[in-house]
Amino acid sequence: MDEPASGWIIGGARILTGLLWLANLHWKVPPAFGEDSGGGLYKYSESVTRNSPLAPFTWVTEELILPNFRFFGWVTLVVELLLAMLLLVGYRTRIVALVGAAWSVPILLSVIYYDRADEWSWSYFMMIGLHLVLFATDAGRHLGIDGVLARNGDAARRSLAIVGSVAIAVGVLGLIVARSVSFAGSEAALLGSDAGFANPDGDIVRRWELKFLFFNPLWALLTILFGALLVIGARSARTVAVALAGATGFGVLAIVVFVTQTFDYLRDDGQVQVISTASNAALWGALALAGVLLARRSSTVAVPASEG
Repeated sequence: MDEPASGWIIGGARILTGLLWLANLHWKVPPAFGEDSGGGLYKYSESVTRNSPLAPFTWVTEELILPNFRFFGWVTLVVELLLAMLLLVGYRTRIVALVGAAWSVPILLSVIYYDRADEWSWSYFMMIGLHLVLFATDAGRHLGIDGVLARNGDAARRSLAIVGSVAIAVGVLGLIVARSVSFAGSEAALLGSDAGFANPDGDIVRRWELKFLFFNPLWALLTILFGALLVIGARSARTVAVALAGATGFGVLAIVVFVTQTFDYLRDDGQVQVISTASNAALWGALALAGVLLARRSSTVAVPASEG
């Protein structure tokens, strides 16, 4: 396989892994994380006390995790948000990949013994293996920030324009799906899939969930605006300040929605589901990080080699 093709595959696998973490943030809902209802993240941790055959893991769960579950929930949310954010843009990828592999182990041990679960246990072994492949291939050097930072300012400006264009495209899609919700506020529409299979009574019995992001028109327009600033700022070293303004906007947006903690997801069937804001915070945080790093790199001017 030639290097350009392999680079696209490796970089694509890293982005796909980032999306995997991002798509599983919405159901980790703070501040209780399911402890008050017996659902969400709590149900998987609690099931370890009944079903896990590994005594040390059971002891850790019973004595450390469950008595301090809300703290554990916040740690889980922040770690997985950072995994999604950093893998999407490919920054410090080798370290992040090792963290992702290690973090996947307790997930495997918690989920495969959950009551009534129909999980395919091999998927979690593959998840661990995928992170190890990202580590071994230094996947951030392919379509990622790690690779761009090792090159010159022109490459950084091109990458900055691409990041801004992706943000604009996501914002436009968000604006399209957000037509059914109010302009601003806690209501949000899904950018992704929530399709399912219905039984003879019309009830959804199994959903095919790809819940990536949630938008109202205001958040979509801000995503388009800040993305446009990244594109404008990528034009030359003199316009870097514009790109930094866009990156700052994404950073503020990420912090605001993360502090908000929850959205009211308005589903197609008219029901409202309370979901975590972390998936949006991860994306906007990734765009902020990429914007800052690429803008700073693009402002550097190559020094011509001296003659003789």
